[in-house]
Amino acid sequence: MSLKKELQEDLKEAMKSKNNVKLEVVRSVLTGVKNLEVQKMREAEDEDVLQVIKQEVKKRKEAIEMYEKAGRTDLLEQEKAELSVLETYLPPLMSEEEVREVVKRQIEKVQPTSIKERGKIMGLLMQELKGKADGNVVTSILDEELEKILGGG
Repeated sequence: MSLKKELQEDLKEAMKSKNNVKLEVVRSVLTGVKNLEVQKMREAEDEDVLQVIKQEVKKRKEAIEMYEKAGRTDLLEQEKAELSVLETYLPPLMSEEEVREVVKRQIEKVQPTSIKERGKIMGLLMQELKGKADGNVVTSILDEELEKILGGG
């Protein structure tokens, strides 16, 4: 079943079960998908739907950060609930250990001699790990591994 169809089924289920959080989240994703389809003038594929979901996740994470700073716990809980619904549609992210293996493999391939080559390695990593790993995790592991090899620079 396509991701879009899954969302449409979940929308019906959320209506029946009166799960308002899921209902609102799925509605907003489907609206985003519809807008994308109109913009691209074609049916959305799973990759397009995932992109919309990732945008919604990013919005929620930014809102959570903002509400935490402002001390708005009432709105914070709502955003966290919506985020958890969205995350059920994302493919699972790689573990830190799996990311570390990929980082080590790319470092081995590039054989960096200075910290200046970090950008090149990061570019290769993001091509390989896009959507599979958290960018912050990749960055911190890359920095750790380069530090082991190159020391201070």
